[in-house]
Amino acid sequence: MFVLKNLAERLFLPGFGFFIFLFFIGLTYCVIPFSLFMFFSVDEYFLKLSGLTFFSIVILVAGYFTPLFDGQFSPGVRRVIIKSTGFNCIVWLFFLMFAAYTFYTAPSIPLYSALQGANADDLSQQRGDFFKGRTGLESILLYLSTIFTTVLIPYSLVLMYRDNNKYRHLFFFMSFIFCISFLQKALFLNIFLPVLVCFAITGRLSIRMFLACLLGIPFILAIAVFLSLGDASTAMRTENVPLAYYFSAEYLPLGGLDYLFWRLFAVPLFTATDTLLVHSEIFKGDFLMGATSTFLSLVSGMDRVNIERFVFQHQFGSWNEIANANAVFISDAYVNFGWTGVFCFSFFIGQVFRWFRLSNDVAFKSLWPVFALTLYSASLIGMLMSNGFLYILFHALFVRVYCISR
Repeated sequence: MFVLKNLAERLFLPGFGFFIFLFFIGLTYCVIPFSLFMFFSVDEYFLKLSGLTFFSIVILVAGYFTPLFDGQFSPGVRRVIIKSTGFNCIVWLFFLMFAAYTFYTAPSIPLYSALQGANADDLSQQRGDFFKGRTGLESILLYLSTIFTTVLIPYSLVLMYRDNNKYRHLFFFMSFIFCISFLQKALFLNIFLPVLVCFAITGRLSIRMFLACLLGIPFILAIAVFLSLGDASTAMRTENVPLAYYFSAEYLPLGGLDYLFWRLFAVPLFTATDTLLVHSEIFKGDFLMGATSTFLSLVSGMDRVNIERFVFQHQFGSWNEIANANAVFISDAYVNFGWTGVFCFSFFIGQVFRWFRLSNDVAFKSLWPVFALTLYSASLIGMLMSNGFLYILFHALFVRVYCISR
């Protein structure tokens, strides 16, 4: 039993997490596309993605083992000191105000509609309207939601569990309900996983808790998929299809479970290859130099290139103002800055994983799964600028949050 507990704790430590990240990036974006190109009828962009990913993995490892900023994590380094009670009060006050306004002004709540039996098309539209369909000043709600659920709420929750705050379970439940309310299927992991990492780091991860999460997380994912598909979740396709067809937007999943695996592994892969294809065919292979980022295009004066919408149009044949096809950081780095971009992005990500391992801040260390999951199918630039990670990295290097009772 002790060995199993020790193994469970090691799985959630940042040092081990980096190699978990490498494994899934390598499997999804290097091994599988290379195998598909060698043995099945897929285009050359699968091979190109495989080569880019292999190069990225080498640089990720180099970044992880390069000691550039290790001094910032030494015990005697000077930092800005913040009390955890003050930090938590500010975060939750603004989050509750944000959540109340969001629910009050939302045309509908997807979770409630799903429980009422809404169909898949209606739920898809409602999910888009909940945040992406907002206009004017309300368009900032999407960015606030992402920052809260990706960085601020997970960080604050870990502080509360670290300090045994008496309201920790209540706020955990509230944030969980918010995350599942608009049926963004895996968003609740941003809440669950950091708390699990916190328990693992502090030696409080019991076997019972580990097994409960091991079974509970897939169960919640399956329920979320079932609800988001509405009455379409019972539709079945009987004919067999080629394996290569599975890794395309034209594939029709065989119900909820098949949809879940297709969405987790196939969709990120063919979205990454489709991004390379769109870059080659529509943009003639010209590197976009950061124009895919709203922030960088604004700062540099370039026209914004919403390549995610172009990819979605390529996949489904129509332009959609609220739908995006987000690709892994490797494809995004390449279409913006070429091989140099892949090198720089990968080295930086390796460094961040090193910071997770070296930091003495349990709340920061606990964010490594969120960082890894986001990068698995999203751009580094977008994650830093829109998800709040640029702040939390600055926070990790220069700020210390402590419990006032200590």
